[in-house]
Amino acid sequence: MTTHTTGADRDDAGETPRYRSVADTLRRDIQNGVPAPGEGLPKQEQLMRRFRCGRGTVQKALQLLRDEQLLEEGVPGRGARVARQAAIGRPLVHYVSRAFDAPHVSLDVWSLHTEELSRAVQQQAELIRLGDRAAPRSIRVRVLVPDPDTAHPYPRNVDDPQDPRPLRRLRRVIRMYAEALHHSLTQLAEEGAVGSVSVEIRGLPTVPGEKRYLVNGTQMLTGYYVLRRTRILVDAASIEVLELHSDTLFPATVEGNGARPLERAELRQAQTWFDSRWETAAMPLRPLDE
Repeated sequence: MTTHTTGADRDDAGETPRYRSVADTLRRDIQNGVPAPGEGLPKQEQLMRRFRCGRGTVQKALQLLRDEQLLEEGVPGRGARVARQAAIGRPLVHYVSRAFDAPHVSLDVWSLHTEELSRAVQQQAELIRLGDRAAPRSIRVRVLVPDPDTAHPYPRNVDDPQDPRPLRRLRRVIRMYAEALHHSLTQLAEEGAVGSVSVEIRGLPTVPGEKRYLVNGTQMLTGYYVLRRTRILVDAASIEVLELHSDTLFPATVEGNGARPLERAELRQAQTWFDSRWETAAMPLRPLDE
């Protein structure tokens, strides 16, 4: 298919169609999470003023983003909205980075372990330490992980379900990354970089069916664990295990014009779920050396 453009559609250099330049900028905005999935873009009149272009250019740009499935299909009488699947595939560090933009950071987490979270938080802590990003005034992190002392069904040696080594390895991973997360945050307080820091990690006597992050009271990220076969190295031996794995996060944002009543209710229910287990069933995680 050949696309024909007029001089008015081109940018100042006369090379790229103007609507494509507009689409490129909006695409970068969406990929950076502004606006978030499910939220509306500014009205066409606002986009015309921002990009100093005509309505036709804006409409072509929006249609291009719809073709790329970054925007929902148009609905009469409603402005363009970012597609919910536009955020699928973003790593946790993207959301943690955005969370640290707030003056008061709050993370409630339920996960198999904190490896990914620990690395994302360590990255933000290092940026604060180097002066490359502003420090929030307070940070509060509460994490639920499977209680390491419980005999969980996974991971499991495929050839020998009674083999204790895979579960022993998971217990080490849980405690190791929990301590790394705790250290990177408390160090910010000790250095005076952040005024108030609270980080607590507790165990539940169960394994998660999904991982969940409740971010600053305004966003919920959910990833579902599936069972997969993989090989791990334990005691210098390679064994095949059945373990839990998740690599995709589905975000739901409940702030701004894109918020929907169902999502608000879901976030409230998820927070209630977390708080009830935190207060009644979770126990403090013992350090590695105990």
